[in-house]
This record gives sequence, C-alpha cells and structure tokens, in this order.
Amino acid sequence: MAVSTLSITDRAGPVKSALDGEPFDGQVLLAGRPITVAAGVHLLGAMRPSAVYVIETSAGLVLVDAGFAEGHGALIQQMVELGLDPNQVRGILLTHAHGDHSLGAMPLKRMTGAMIYAGRDDAQALREGGPPEAIFSNFELPVIETHATDVDVELAGDETLTFGDTRIEVLATPGHTPGSTCYVLDRGGLRVFFGGDTISTSLELGTYAAYLAPRYRGDARAYLATLRKLAALPNPDILLPGHPAHDKVPQDPRIPPARWSSMLENGIIELEDLIEHYDTDGADFLDGQPKELLPELHYLGDIDDCAVYVLATPSQLLLFDAPGGQDLPEWLDSRLRGSALGPRPLTAVLLTSCGDDATSGLPALVEKTDCQVVSSESGVAMLRRLGLPDTRLLSLETPRAAGWIDFNAFPLADLRPAAMAYIIEWAGKTVLVSGRMPVQESTADLEALTQALAERTDDIDAYRKSLYRLLKVEPDLWLPAKPLHGRNANCYSEEWQDLVWYSIPKLQHVKSH
Repeated sequence: MAVSTLSITDRAGPVKSALDGEPFDGQVLLAGRPITVAAGVHLLGAMRPSAVYVIETSAGLVLVDAGFAEGHGALIQQMVELGLDPNQVRGILLTHAHGDHSLGAMPLKRMTGAMIYAGRDDAQALREGGPPEAIFSNFELPVIETHATDVDVELAGDETLTFGDTRIEVLATPGHTPGSTCYVLDRGGLRVFFGGDTISTSLELGTYAAYLAPRYRGDARAYLATLRKLAALPNPDILLPGHPAHDKVPQDPRIPPARWSSMLENGIIELEDLIEHYDTDGADFLDGQPKELLPELHYLGDIDDCAVYVLATPSQLLLFDAPGGQDLPEWLDSRLRGSALGPRPLTAVLLTSCGDDATSGLPALVEKTDCQVVSSESGVAMLRRLGLPDTRLLSLETPRAAGWIDFNAFPLADLRPAAMAYIIEWAGKTVLVSGRMPVQESTADLEALTQALAERTDDIDAYRKSLYRLLKVEPDLWLPAKPLHGRNANCYSEEWQDLVWYSIPKLQHVKSH
C-alpha cells in the first residue's frame, strides 16, 4: 500500500529540546504526574481520565490527544512544569472521537493555531460534536459539555506525518471507534507506540466498546482485524496507552515483546469468542429496535423509557408489564403488526411489579383487549384499586393450573410494590424477566436507589437477599424493564454475576452509614 507523507516544516521559535538528553533507561513509571518517558517524549499524567502525551520536534510540539476542554488549564500547567512552551504546539493527533481524548483540542487550537489530525471515520462526529454516543460512548457525563472540533487533516492510515526532523507513522485501528488511530514514533532507535483506547492501559485493551449496542460505534470484527494487524507489525519498545492511570500500579512504559504479544493474543481470543456468541445467539441489543430474541420471544422496543417484551405460544400471547399509559394499545398493535408475530389477540400481561411504570397502560389495554393480568396475591389486591375488573385479575398460581407456559416466579424486595421475577425455560435457554432489579451501572439509578434505601433502612437486608437469589439464577437472557445503554439481552461468561455483585457493596455502604 502506498504511503503518503504530510509535513510541517521547521519553524523558528524557542522550543526546549530533550532530543540530546540521556538515553531512556526503562526505569520511568507512567505515574499520575507530568514526566519525561523518553528523549523528547512526555506524559501529562495528571490529566483525568485519559493521558495526554507531548512529542518535541524541530518544528514545534506535537500532542497525542488533548483531554477534556475542562482540563485545559491543567494541561498548560503540566507542560510548563516540564519546561515546555504551550504556545509552540503545532499539531494535535487525536486517537479517536471520545471526549476525554478530543474535547480539549479546540482550546489549544484557538490558543496556538495548531492543526488537528484525526481518523477519517471519526472526523464527522468530531466536526458535529455528536451524537452524544460518539463523544461519550456509554459513560454518563452530564456536567461535560460537547462542542464541534475542527479536523484539519483526516487520516486514512498508513500515512507518515513529518514535523521537521520527526516522522510519525499513522495506523488505522478501527474497533473501539470506527476512526480509532494509533501513532508510532521512532525516537533514538526506540519504537514508541501511542495506543489511545485501542490499547487502553499498559495491561488492557479497550474492547469494552465491542460489547456495546451499535450506536456506540464499537465493532468486534473491526477490532479483531486491528489486533491481528498489530500482531503482525514489529513490537514496540515503549507503550504509551490512553489511560495509564487506570492501571492499579503504575507501569513501566518499556514493554517486553512477550507481554505485547500476550496482550494482543488474549484480545484476539476474547473477540473471537464474542463474535462466535454474536453469530450463534444473535447480537440481541435492547436498543429500541424491535427484534426476535428467541423463537416466538420478541423485544418490541421501548415506550416511556420502558422495554416491552412478548412471548407467543400456539394458544397465548403474553406481555410482560404494561407501560405507556393510554398510548399502549395502539403502540402495541403497531409493533405486533410489524413483527413476525403479526396481529393476534393478547392473552395476558405478566407484571414484574405494581409500580406506575409497569401498570400505567393496564386500564386502557384491558379495556381494549379484555386480556387477563397476572400478579402476586398482594399485587392483585393493589390492581383492584385501578378499577380493573376482578374477573381479569389472576394470581401467579392460576396460569400454571390452566395449562399456560411453565414458569417459576418469586417475589423481589424491590422498592416497587409487588415486585416479581419470572424464570422461563424457552428454546433451550433460561430467560429471566425481573423488572428493575438488579440496578445496572447507571450513576443516576444507583444514587436514587441508595438514597431511597437510606431512608428505609429496614428494607436493605431484604433487598440484598433478593439480589443473592437473583445471583443464583444464571440466565442466558436477561430482560430488564429499563435496559441501560441498549444492553445485550444475552449474558455471557461471568457477566450476570458481575452485574448483580455491582449493587451489593453499595447496599452494604448504605447500611454502614
């Protein structure tokens, strides 16, 4: 493949240089402070959450990534601490569009006139400053404002960037984002690799993006191809990842060939396994797009920020929960017509709680379809208050006695009344429908839960016992009432255990205070 060359020629100006300094001896650690990691290569380690690197050249300073815009002052201060003149920044090489790497580029450009370089397939998102998923991935950062970022040079990969006496190789490394880009510098015989979030820390890859819904722009197959490509290239001598501060112990940037190869090989195996899961089970993201999860088990999308699931048998059509208020009957009719199920009468609604979010559409739905409503004994008593006909209300035991699908159900000590979990063995899979439990890794939802439990401390032990009971289920598919970030319905490996365990320490913290 042809290699193009983009150049910035030498410019006069007071540029401090460490190019003739002592050879790198491998004893520097990637700590949380500004440090020199090699001759003319520096880490601005006090940036959070991602790192910014500075390369000295005879044409000025080149940055790899720029942090958040809110970190501009810290970036400038760290450069000054290293004896570098921030006004001499001539180029900003972005590794990808995520805001913790890119949003600080525009303040620097306005200050210095530096050119911004970015991967071609991330350039549009950068220029538009969105959509939010392109800038923040699945992280909840409501206090961070986004903005458009000028991209002066789009990079396709395989270019060589020349800044005076310094040449930097460009590698297209899609997977974490479509336009993810790594950079390789040859400095004093050392091959220095800037990994962005493709190589996120000294010990880990940024493969989390490959597990997310497509709107977050990760791609397992592209990432796998990237890792195979990196494995075929010469090993770097120095690895400078996008998030060195995430390593529990500061790491030596000099990376032995065996550790580099092992990191890539483990990533290749991980992504091969993930792609096999996607190919075998389907990439069943609960992202608002209707889809068949298993034969006759459908996700119809979201209404009022709540997911809607239906299960069809030869004689029944069962709906889990009834959100959506007065709009639910028409919405459900439309979604069923657009699915492989086609129009068919609704048999019953199985409630995961009697909270407003699970029942707001019940009165309208029962009036239109004459369907039955299944809940616990205590839930049936609560539903009578909604004015539902008593003949339409069934306790949990009745459907099984009437020959409906076989399911196990047990109560949950959720904050919503009459909460229930349903376990259904279907198409060779264990399917769990459990409403709002467990709470997923959402800052807002978890804060709301801990605050509510702090005010109702008698409920904490019961809530925790419900989590332990859920922990034993080990579902193949988990269908929550509110999927976070369009999560995959399929649970792989230790994912379910990790998800449930996420909440338990938080509850212990609430009780201890």
